[in-house]
Amino acid sequence: MAGAAGRERDPLLRSEIHGFITYADGWWTDLNFEKLKAEAASRWFRPNEIYAVLANHERFKVHAQPIDKPVSGAIVLYDRKVVRNFRKDGHNWKKKKDGKTVQEAHEKLKIGNEERVHVYYARGEDNPNFFRRCYWLLDKLKMHTRDLVKFKNI
Repeated sequence: MAGAAGRERDPLLRSEIHGFITYADGWWTDLNFEKLKAEAASRWFRPNEIYAVLANHERFKVHAQPIDKPVSGAIVLYDRKVVRNFRKDGHNWKKKKDGKTVQEAHEKLKIGNEERVHVYYARGEDNPNFFRRCYWLLDKLKMHTRDLVKFKNI
């Protein structure tokens, strides 16, 4: 990987982040995504792991179509400008009192002292132990339209 000299260092992309592998020169780091995928069925991602995946979205497959009925542990990356209906995944999510709109809780996750990731949660209507979490970056310097969607049965 060449071109490190022209790239500004982002402390959130360095080896302090849980799940990263540091190369011998101490500069280039890679997220151990295979390990994260293996752990995805048993735990939620930490905010710094989410940030690392979204900040390095070009290293991962971005889906062009919504996945139909993803299973627990599924991790899907979308470009919401391309896939506007990525939340239409075939699952029946709990609705608001109006009976039409999916009930979602919105939160901002902090990394250190800064809010860096936005997340919204939905709970399954048929299985109240099945959840969907959609994440995207709040970082104005890294403006992109990638969403990381994770499904988990607890």
